Amino acid sequence: MYEPTGFAEIIFKQRYAINETETFAEACERVANHVALAENGNKEKWSGRFAKVMQHNRFIPGGRIWYGSGRMKGQLLNCFVVPAEDSREGWGKTVSDMLIISGTGGGVGINFSPVRPRGTPIRGTGGESTGSVSLMEIINETGEVIKAGGGRRTALMQCLRYDHSDILEFLHKKFNKFELTQETIRPLLMDTFPNLPKDEADAIVESFGGEFDDILKSLFKYQMDQRLKNANVSVLVDQEFFDLVKSEGDINFEWNGKETGKIPAKEIWDLIVQNSWESGEPGILNIGLANEMNNIWYHKPLISTNPCGEIWLEEYGCCDLGAINLVEHIDASTGDMDWDMLADTITVGVRFLDDVLDVNIYPLKEIEQNCQTVRRIGLGIMGLGHALIKLGVKYNSTEGRKKVEQIFNFIKKRSYEASTYLAAEKGSFPAFDADKFLESGFCKTLTKGTRAKIREYGIRNCAVLTIAPTGTTSIVAGTSSGIEPVFSPGYKRRYYANQEGSNERVIEEEIVIDPLFQTLYEEGYNLESFVSAHEIDVEDHLRMQSVVQKHIDNAVSKTINLPQDYPVEKYGQLLQKYGPRLKGTTVYRSGSRGNEPLVPLSVEEAISHLESQNIIIGAAQSDCPSGICEI
Repeated sequence: MYEPTGFAEIIFKQRYAINETETFAEACERVANHVALAENGNKEKWSGRFAKVMQHNRFIPGGRIWYGSGRMKGQLLNCFVVPAEDSREGWGKTVSDMLIISGTGGGVGINFSPVRPRGTPIRGTGGESTGSVSLMEIINETGEVIKAGGGRRTALMQCLRYDHSDILEFLHKKFNKFELTQETIRPLLMDTFPNLPKDEADAIVESFGGEFDDILKSLFKYQMDQRLKNANVSVLVDQEFFDLVKSEGDINFEWNGKETGKIPAKEIWDLIVQNSWESGEPGILNIGLANEMNNIWYHKPLISTNPCGEIWLEEYGCCDLGAINLVEHIDASTGDMDWDMLADTITVGVRFLDDVLDVNIYPLKEIEQNCQTVRRIGLGIMGLGHALIKLGVKYNSTEGRKKVEQIFNFIKKRSYEASTYLAAEKGSFPAFDADKFLESGFCKTLTKGTRAKIREYGIRNCAVLTIAPTGTTSIVAGTSSGIEPVFSPGYKRRYYANQEGSNERVIEEEIVIDPLFQTLYEEGYNLESFVSAHEIDVEDHLRMQSVVQKHIDNAVSKTINLPQDYPVEKYGQLLQKYGPRLKGTTVYRSGSRGNEPLVPLSVEEAISHLESQNIIIGAAQSDCPSGICEI
């Protein structure tokens, strides 16, 4: 059985153990027993199978499942999506939903596109709308209050369609080099002086760029600093947007059938590219592709992702996560995957996550009703980076991508069959319609045999697969996160610690060595295939994500690592090339967020530290897209 050691043990004890003395094996039994409550007469059988795959490090549930299982109010789901409606009551409901969900440790994704743009007349009051970004600010401040109260960091995804006329205000709101311009000064004026006559506001805006600039910048200094600090932000796009950018066409803004203005699509695109290059945000969420591939297109549209972007969800959708540790499924005798073991883990993992939906205590009745109706789960993987190294192929090679294609083809087929056989036993999800389900874009990628089984037996879950970042759970498992390459052979970790005998906090450092690197080095293996994230070309990151996305019905959370000096123009060209085939894109340029807590080591430096023995053993990831992963 597996037992985490070193840094992995520290994280397990801090985050997931129910008390200081609980071992990993005991935690597995606790989680297995809790989830198996859904199995009625087969509780002991499935509790045993669930515990086995976890204790042998083959299957790792999401963090909330570890934490919540066996607790009186066990909320086991990571994240949710709630709607934003265009009314006072709707705004209140959105804030209330977010507050309740965050109180249970869940992240929240919100699409603000239904909210009328700033300046739109409000017929009932005779006033004007303050726009979608105002609601975002309320949600952001609510998150700030939760954080200040000592709770877990609020994890939010705030997104807006590219053709919403608040898009410029939205893009400037999170960008960490906010500048006062003629475009940004108007909303600040309206917020600060709501009774200012329109002609006077127009005169101030038109005069910007003259002798009063310093006065205006000083006046709005506080407002300019009020950014959406507690949320990830993303722009919702579709194929039409990519086409408009390519043809240099205009985006037409509309509200209730009336045109409210237009802007060159390239202007929006250039701002997205520049901002994400500078600060890692906004992300790009391809809502067009997501709904084209949506298995329940006939039931409900997908409106937003969770904060990390791995699952597109309908309103009141939930994120039910677990990951297969690929490293533990390599047959040492053949040097290849143990396909039979992998098939068994997939069967158990699908059933486990389906059971979670039945034992979970939901934060909202609307969430419970929707999740029981569609039964969406997110079975993913961790350890791809480590697995490819053990298989002797480079992450950034054609051979590596071919192996990944083979692995994910297998996972897709077996997971859909597992959900189908589960439907034969327990029934299909209530919103299932065979004819319509099989017409979805993703179902058309399944084999004829799998489609025939779905038609005959039904299917238990509307969607089955995802790629989450896996955050701290991959550290506990001692492997690389999600589908990311290995972060580095080792890294220098900077952290705050309390100074002995004082309340002051000081910065301390420790050296952490990747566990697989240590094993390979000590056993004399060739380290040629040990390629770290920072050594991989940007396009190879995107190529890998594209390969995986073809076989995933939900979405893929992956960080596209950019070197600090990577040309912004080249980055923009690659986004245009790969963006249309990805459901979401997140980038991180080295050094773009100031001081970094993890500093990668070279192979030579890692070996030197290994030989000195002044180290901690543990896996790492370069960046977590949201606080929900608790890095």
